[in-house]
Amino acid sequence: RAPPWMLGATRATTTTTTTAAQSSFARVARRLATTTAARAPAPRAASGDTTASHQRAASMPGEFDDAKRAMRRAMRDSLRAMSAETISIEDAAIARHARQVRRVRDAARCATYLASARLREVSTSALIADALARPASMVFAPVVDVGGDAVRTMRMVHVEDVARDVERGAYDLPEPTASYADGRRRLDVVRDVARVGALDVIIVPGVAFNARGVRLGRGGGYYDSFLSLYAETVAARGLAPPLVVALAYSCQYIADADVPAEAHDRCVDVVITPSGAIACTPAGALALESSVQ
Repeated sequence: RAPPWMLGATRATTTTTTTAAQSSFARVARRLATTTAARAPAPRAASGDTTASHQRAASMPGEFDDAKRAMRRAMRDSLRAMSAETISIEDAAIARHARQVRRVRDAARCATYLASARLREVSTSALIADALARPASMVFAPVVDVGGDAVRTMRMVHVEDVARDVERGAYDLPEPTASYADGRRRLDVVRDVARVGALDVIIVPGVAFNARGVRLGRGGGYYDSFLSLYAETVAARGLAPPLVVALAYSCQYIADADVPAEAHDRCVDVVITPSGAIACTPAGALALESSVQ
């Protein structure tokens, strides 16, 4: 039986991409390692914990930002190199492994991104369909709001039917419409937490991930901000925090990569790749251990 921290995985590195993609990512990681001797406070785990075991960040803004941009470019090139067949195969494998994680499979309240094929994000269609098919389950998806001062924030709102409830929104990405078909405002996981209850799982996208759960996003900070706000919301009410799960193609997960992160960045609890589910935090290890009992 696989260790509980590596459910379904054949090895912790889960690197099944081409040698070229691996080399490109490794070069970026080595460059970051050699230019960031000074370190800042560690990013916080999804549960709100901060420990020295998490990836530490560079304190030199210029070099740090350069490292982030370089890693994003390398991963964009690797993702673009994936064939349609490879994407389909990996999407199916990731969905299969996600269904083996009990807290994902049985989630009564699940928040998840709506995947963009243009951005080469791992498909969430199968997992959303599973969740919507479960009796009394609720699915929430992100909406980006633009304020009068151009400040952008992200909310998670209730979706009942993806085909009916989703349209193109900010950045031309799929988003839920503002209201239900009858005109009522959609339930919001933060604003309506008393009515909705605590989320069981939050499924997030990203550009790159490592074994400590450090996540490199696209630079907007939307998910980090939302995860922080939601953690504060449930903690204030004494509710249990959700399991934060990332979905990653093979080229996006390299266990030992020095993924650049800052103190406010949120680590994920579990990364699910085509090779299996990998626990990155104590909460993640507990979730995978309960899945194999």
